[in-house]
Amino acid sequence: MSACAALLMALPASHAAEMLDKDDASKLLERTAAAAKTATYAGTYVYQHGEEISSYRMIHVLDGSNDAERRETLDGPPREYYRHGNQVSIYPADPQQKALDRRYTAKLFPRQLPDPASKLLSAYGVVRLGHERVAGRDATVYQLQPLDQYRYPHRFWVDEASSLLLKWVVMGMRKEATQIFAFTNIQMGGNVDRKLLKPTRQLQAVEIEAGNGLAQMPQEAHWDIKALPAGFKLLKQTSKTLPGKHRSVIHHLYSDGAATVSVFIEPFHQRLPLGLAHQGAMHMYVRQSGTHLVMALGEVPGVTVEAFANAYNAR
Repeated sequence: MSACAALLMALPASHAAEMLDKDDASKLLERTAAAAKTATYAGTYVYQHGEEISSYRMIHVLDGSNDAERRETLDGPPREYYRHGNQVSIYPADPQQKALDRRYTAKLFPRQLPDPASKLLSAYGVVRLGHERVAGRDATVYQLQPLDQYRYPHRFWVDEASSLLLKWVVMGMRKEATQIFAFTNIQMGGNVDRKLLKPTRQLQAVEIEAGNGLAQMPQEAHWDIKALPAGFKLLKQTSKTLPGKHRSVIHHLYSDGAATVSVFIEPFHQRLPLGLAHQGAMHMYVRQSGTHLVMALGEVPGVTVEAFANAYNAR
């Protein structure tokens, strides 16, 4: 782990760690989730995943009963995203882009928390770690602490004045930072120039996929599915034939509100080695069931993807 990552993950020294009771934790999460939707703010933030780092400029305002936001890339190819309520437009135009996954529009930083945010408490406790400054603002540091072995901790920094999420870090097997979202500068409230909300490029309107992902268990013909890890719910269930192939692939996507796991089912072939593999915090487990391969993968511990794959058995 780099010296920067080690410094990032060092515990704040201002206070001893304190586990919040469930009522206080629920209020904190709901307050933080609400601030991302109702506060007016503008600034730049960075996203780091492994060795890749990207930076973005964004503005968010409450416009009547709806909120509106615009964000754009500051490095690499120019990209722009604009949303007003549930209406979304993007640049560059993509003729293949029929619709955006609802999870994409709902989980853009700083809207990391699910709706309702308190549902995280079925799988995580909340620990208060101390106080730090982020982008020049005073913040309280908390951690989503897993209640079992099936997920990683998530650390987050909450602005003390507005309750807005200022930083979010996904931690890995060795408690290292595997994903980081963090504001590098931010303006709040009346200091925000609302003219920044106006798109600067020719945008393409896109639809948002329907579905709230409330199903607990998938219904799949010819498969028995049981004993899934607790706290995960089905978000999406699709089946399609891969381009240029003659085999159909089934995809089930699960989430506990913070972590996601994908399960793929396809006819057996030998291109994928069986068993457990990982790259950084990403784990993959592949097994054969009948005449099919079952593959589970996600940024979760190895025991999690193994449990998902073993939950699927061909009839």
